[in-house]
Amino acid sequence: MQDLAKRVWLVTLTALLLFVVYETVKTLLFPNLSIITSHVITVIVVAVLTFFVSRYALGRYSLALAEIQRQISITEESNRLLGGVLATMREAVIIVDSRMRVAIFNDAATGVFRLRSGDAVGAGTAQKPNVDPVDTGKRSEAQLAPVTLDLAESNREYRLTDVTRDPAINAAFSRVLTSKAPTEIKVEMADRNHRSFQLNVAPLGKDLAVGVFFDITQLEKLERVRREFFANLSHELRTPLTAMLACSETLSNGAADDPADRTRFLETLHKHAKRMSNLISDISDLSAIESGQVQLTLKPVRLRAAVAEVLTLVESRLTDSEISFSVSIPDTIVVQADRTRLEQILYNLIENAVKFNHPGGSVKVSAEENDSQVAVVVEDTGFGIPASDLPRVFERLYRGDKSRSRKTAGTGLGLAIVKHLVHAHCGDLSVTSEVGHGSRFTFTMSVAAQAVERSR
Repeated sequence: MQDLAKRVWLVTLTALLLFVVYETVKTLLFPNLSIITSHVITVIVVAVLTFFVSRYALGRYSLALAEIQRQISITEESNRLLGGVLATMREAVIIVDSRMRVAIFNDAATGVFRLRSGDAVGAGTAQKPNVDPVDTGKRSEAQLAPVTLDLAESNREYRLTDVTRDPAINAAFSRVLTSKAPTEIKVEMADRNHRSFQLNVAPLGKDLAVGVFFDITQLEKLERVRREFFANLSHELRTPLTAMLACSETLSNGAADDPADRTRFLETLHKHAKRMSNLISDISDLSAIESGQVQLTLKPVRLRAAVAEVLTLVESRLTDSEISFSVSIPDTIVVQADRTRLEQILYNLIENAVKFNHPGGSVKVSAEENDSQVAVVVEDTGFGIPASDLPRVFERLYRGDKSRSRKTAGTGLGLAIVKHLVHAHCGDLSVTSEVGHGSRFTFTMSVAAQAVERSR
């Protein structure tokens, strides 16, 4: 607009100089010209000069106004796209101005901070600039510059310190606004979910700073589980390896000459070698299941027959368990499953129910058909699982009661394998438990198609 004003002033000045030249020439060349004739000619000349100056000014004004409208349209479209992007982002985004006020935020930020979702970008339309074509010539260039998303009236009350209540977040935004250099920090939210965020703050223009909060709670949980897995794995391997080394050294130092000692140490070596073999086999099996390398062969399987076969296998391997078994499964229930993997699921659950049971306790296996799903329940009267351990019982090598679980043989991967196999069958797995009264594991399987047809 300043360039337009300069051009109009230049044309006006040129017209004024032309009029001065005209008056000088007229006075010198026509000194005897009558006053009326002189005034008429002057009016005509002024009208012509005014016409050309006005036409030039209006033309330039029209071009400038068209450019302003084009910039406004581009900015409105950009604002609409920006609002859509921010509204669909899972990460919380906050833009803060130089006075540490929250200028813009998206809906995801309302789930993290004390912000109203109705004021978030995307909840309504962005404010449009007030441009009056008649009044545009009186506006400054700053007012006609490309418009950005403006604050809603209620947003102006949001101060960053009130919204976050976290000195680290406030310091990060303040540092970026001052130094104009991006920064990133880790933020721990003191809420009931104990969430963790990676905060990236960067300057945005002259007086704004944008902060993006990446939720890394799940990543940190996975990292913690990974560390615990390797720690537990090293412990599981160290125990049999230590025993095997001790036995082999003892045999090497002369115990091999004594038949009784030789037999005892060889049995110990075999026992721990078998334990290591089972652990490695379960790790390999779990890895194959998790990576999707295990292909299921889904066929109709009579559930009661599969449970009976697993119970026979469990009883043959755990002869000294003194546990009673009961089965409450209608013979008509047929599930669509991989027979081998279904028996693996049942075996792991029933074996756990036996191992973590009281002497003389009981294990009950039941099933109930509901529409197109069959819910299979393995229930015991054992030690039970503390409520704090229930969310983690399906993790690899996780052990709740360390003192009790170390006394029972096993790899600690059974329930993790069960979880992945049930999910591979598109089923659900859950557990309820009460300490001292036993546990109840429930998983679902799809009813076989032929069984559904017969029921119709």
